[in-house]
Amino acid sequence: MIIETALAAVLYAAPACTDPVVNVLHSAGFRGRALRYAYGIVMRESKGHAIAISGTNDYGLFQFNRSAWSRAKWWDPVRLLEPAYNASVAFDISQGGKTWYPWDINGRGYHLKRYSSTSTYRVFVKYVKAYPC
Repeated sequence: MIIETALAAVLYAAPACTDPVVNVLHSAGFRGRALRYAYGIVMRESKGHAIAISGTNDYGLFQFNRSAWSRAKWWDPVRLLEPAYNASVAFDISQGGKTWYPWDINGRGYHLKRYSSTSTYRVFVKYVKAYPC
């Protein structure tokens, strides 16, 4: 009984995945398909670089755009460069990983074609398929 309990504790405590981006997203609350989609978006947007700032003023892992979001209560350009904060904002905006409209993707992972190209969507699909865990 003691051995089984110790083994269960080790298995429970062991990280299921060693990818740091996946671990940040999981800690923010993403699970299952939503975790895969979040990973695909992060890799498409920032290649997983938490401190990425684009030439069009997009910040962090999910590349929140200053002109689109700067009036939001959560907008903080310094904190958006913190992986955990950026991912938690994305979790809230995506309604717990159910909708991805700000990234031009619907809740089922399909391209909405409102403001991004098909080639941009294909990059997202490539990363979802390459999910490392």
